[in-house]
Amino acid sequence: MPFARHATALALAATLGGLAVVAAPHPGAAGAVPRPGPETPSVLLLTVDPPPAGPRATVLVCGPAGGLHPDPTTACRLVARVDGDLAALDVEPGPCTLEHAPLTVRAVGFWQDRSVAYTRTFDNRCALRRGTGALFDF
Repeated sequence: MPFARHATALALAATLGGLAVVAAPHPGAAGAVPRPGPETPSVLLLTVDPPPAGPRATVLVCGPAGGLHPDPTTACRLVARVDGDLAALDVEPGPCTLEHAPLTVRAVGFWQDRSVAYTRTFDNRCALRRGTGALFDF
């Protein structure tokens, strides 16, 4: 668990520091404030534990899509579809094998102006993919 705490602290510090630059008004834009909606930067630290090679983490930034996620556009669309409520994700319902290879995923950060704290354990990679699509595919 120390890795997860350390990764969370480092990634959030780096990302939130970068968000300050993204959210800052442009010079000459007097009184400009971030608007609600896709233009408001959102950031999530995503972790998967344990993947085959040990714990992994990435940062997803939305509004505009970016960060370290390999497919930020698709991942941001998935989160936007449920307005940041990751528990409501059910991307590809259907059957999976009964293989028992549990994966615990976590997402912490902010979606628009709300905090996000999501943790869920899936029975295997197929169940993870069916439940969350490309969000935790890194």
